[in-house]
Amino acid sequence: MGADGVIPLFSETETMMRRPVRAAVAVVAAAFLIPLLTASPAPASSVRPGDGARKPGVCRPALQVLASLPGSGGSRVKGLGPNALAVGASRGLPVYWTGTRVHRVPLPAKFTGGEVVAVNAKGLMVGSLQGDGRTAAFSFRAGARAVTLLPEGAHAADVNDQGLIVGDTVKGGALIGLEWDGARIRRRLAPPAGYSLTSVTALNNAGQIAGSGEAVKDDESWSAGLLWPARSGAAAVPLQRYWPAGVPYDFWYPRDIDRAGRIVGTHDYTRLDTLTPTQWLPPYAIESEPGLLGERTSGTFEAISPTTNVSVGTASDSNMVGPFPPETAPPEQAQIWPGTGPLLALPRLSPEGPSQAYAVSDDQRVGGAAADATSTSRAVIWTCALRQAYRP
Repeated sequence: MGADGVIPLFSETETMMRRPVRAAVAVVAAAFLIPLLTASPAPASSVRPGDGARKPGVCRPALQVLASLPGSGGSRVKGLGPNALAVGASRGLPVYWTGTRVHRVPLPAKFTGGEVVAVNAKGLMVGSLQGDGRTAAFSFRAGARAVTLLPEGAHAADVNDQGLIVGDTVKGGALIGLEWDGARIRRRLAPPAGYSLTSVTALNNAGQIAGSGEAVKDDESWSAGLLWPARSGAAAVPLQRYWPAGVPYDFWYPRDIDRAGRIVGTHDYTRLDTLTPTQWLPPYAIESEPGLLGERTSGTFEAISPTTNVSVGTASDSNMVGPFPPETAPPEQAQIWPGTGPLLALPRLSPEGPSQAYAVSDDQRVGGAAADATSTSRAVIWTCALRQAYRP
């Protein structure tokens, strides 16, 4: 690792065996992996160190490790902004990074932790705070002396370049979706008739909002992704219709939406403990699943780039589908999909360390987390990510 926190990736041949259970049911990782710095079949970069920062359009593949706050606990990147701005959490506190340097988000009185989850192209950040037995949604700009608490909000999920913010609150035991314009509530996001809201997760520059809901009828239940049109007052529509009777095991969770309305997320088939990366395309008649990473048996999509149709998430394995015995599964691994073809793996920070991807930009930066040789989860950015990616 260089002094700037960057691990250059000039040759890559990382061989994966099979992989771990998803985070909720994580198993002991025992993978046979070639060390990262001799890994993966991406072509070597001919760019000298530092050239990528000076020459527009030059892409330097690297795994950049960002600084962490003092103390114990992990760090992760959840969003990518302009001019090397990244946002996320470190040691349980909301932070942002300029380059590799970490900065605290100021906490209001009685709040003790939180996370920044998104940032727009103008540097407006949003996230959630915890403390004193409650949570609160907030917005913040670098250099501000204090955060702005969003009225009624418990969580903020996303922000677009017009400054609109989406998130949720809980009232009377029910989840309520909210959209803010600056520091005022613009609209409440009601689910379709017969549904209850389970999440509000993403917002694009066209004003479309994605989330999820569940419905119950005649003792049968089902789940659907949801889309709210941009115009205020427009009713949400399910992204896929009610499945045949008696299918209570399928749950869909949209996670992000790009400027063209493409939505990515995850299909959770609870009967077999499998997660599958999923995409919905306008006019949203059906969902499509591009597959899994190599021989992995589970995986997610967490984000899609604003305009280039590149999606990222995390590959893992099912406790029920295998591999068996479970301890033979390798750790979770960040994955990327160019929009066509197979899913690809992103290099690890340490040979047996798990990694996750949560954000992707149009210039092929991918933000997430990766465990180092001491098993500490570090905030990382894969630069020129598709040139690092490889088929396991």
